Amino acid sequence: MSRINGDRGIPRIPSRPDKMRVPMWMLVLAVAGKGLALGVRWCWRHRVAVPVALGLALFTRRFGTLGLAALLVALALVAVVWRRLHARSFGWLARWVWGRVRLGFVYRRRWRPAMVHSGLAIRMPASNGDQVTFDEYFPRIRSIRSTRAVDVLRVELLPGQTPEQWADAAEGLRHVFRARRCQVQGEPSRFVRLHLHHRDTLTTPVEPAGLDPSGPVIDHDPDGDVTATGEPDRLVGDLSAVRVGRREDGEPWTLPVRGTHLLIAGATGAGKGSVLWSVIRGLGPAVRAGLVELWVCDPKGGMELAFGEPLFTRFATTTEAIADLLDDAVSVMQDRTARLRGVTRLHTPTPGEPLIVLVVDEIASLTAYVTDRDVKKRIGAALPLLLSQGRAPGVVVLAAVQDPRKEVLPFRDLFPVRVALRMTETEQADLVLGSGARDRGARADEIPVSLPGVGYVLHEGQPEPVRVRASFIDDTEISRTVWSYRPTPAAGTGWTPDLDPYRDNDPADHDHDHSGDGSWWGEVA
Repeated sequence: MSRINGDRGIPRIPSRPDKMRVPMWMLVLAVAGKGLALGVRWCWRHRVAVPVALGLALFTRRFGTLGLAALLVALALVAVVWRRLHARSFGWLARWVWGRVRLGFVYRRRWRPAMVHSGLAIRMPASNGDQVTFDEYFPRIRSIRSTRAVDVLRVELLPGQTPEQWADAAEGLRHVFRARRCQVQGEPSRFVRLHLHHRDTLTTPVEPAGLDPSGPVIDHDPDGDVTATGEPDRLVGDLSAVRVGRREDGEPWTLPVRGTHLLIAGATGAGKGSVLWSVIRGLGPAVRAGLVELWVCDPKGGMELAFGEPLFTRFATTTEAIADLLDDAVSVMQDRTARLRGVTRLHTPTPGEPLIVLVVDEIASLTAYVTDRDVKKRIGAALPLLLSQGRAPGVVVLAAVQDPRKEVLPFRDLFPVRVALRMTETEQADLVLGSGARDRGARADEIPVSLPGVGYVLHEGQPEPVRVRASFIDDTEISRTVWSYRPTPAAGTGWTPDLDPYRDNDPADHDHDHSGDGSWWGEVA
């Protein structure tokens, strides 16, 4: 082989590329073209700020500094009038402007160093003669949505990146952008959403929604057909979004009741009663209209839920009575299933066939702490049936528990919606919300004792837990709710009489003022 190569000769391998002479005019043209391209790109990226700045400069040149001051004053007056006339559209514009300001002065200024030091930028070596340089590629911010509490950045991933890599870097990004908390939410492809929380809105009181005791009026005509003179369809729709409190981003926190089961877990004093009473209070209009029946089990002898007994269709406090109530609920569920099979996939509440909400204050007392073997067997057979089959025929379970361990609550996975309030151990958040929930931001064990009612909620199909706070419904508010929404003997027939308690903002004018100080709103737990 060496002889053959020697005969043919080995071509010389050049050690450096050959030099090429380029005319000066071509270099100048290339530099000018690149500068023009970069300038156009910069103007496009700042396509709002550039025209505004240019317009203000031309206006100042034409009318002077006093003219510019007059223009700013006129714009301020227009903003004030706009906010008073149509606050919703003004709020949208204000959030958009605030988002652009934070994008320019906070995120773009620190974006590249943050990407490099968090390992989210890609550096590729490039040969440049005898020197080795690196080409850097950075993820791009495609959009921003800002509120007074949170900034949501939609970021385009670089090739090969995954949302898990961004989740691992979330703590570093939180410190770079000086946020309270950073959550990463992956999209189906190419994008992630960074939720940077820079203000805690849950330390301020959450006011419960105002009472609306008038509700819809549902009457029967002489032929026996039901006619609605109010809004029963709206009430049925509201059962999928019962207002409970406030989310971390400042928006209302709502929970679905129709077509799902709800589990509330938390240590003693964490605020489980706040969530339970907020849901019961939110169901008040539907209870008064006969669209919902509350079947309540309080194994603690009625200490927590007995205040609302006038609202409840059934109320049980002993284990034997609770077992009977659960057996009756199973019978109703099976009867409805037989009648609705092949007709509909989800029960629609009506005054003649209402949605049954089974409320259990401490479900562990029924699953782990019952001493009577026969009663425990009956309860252990009824609860899994209700949780696995009750959603479609309109028999749903709302349960609270202190200890979410599998041996205490073996069927906790049958609850599609779960709320984790303050916990005592780090792994309990994962037990309630699912594996990895704490790593995704649900640090329920770090909630301070001074903030009862604060927790994390996770819905079925929702990728990330949301931090929330429930309104506190005190005894006065419970009495007010019972008085306003208590069912009447005719409620089951679909007729609701007119009530007029607490319709104005001065309860002291009525004979049933339970507050003593005329207060209308409750305090936060």
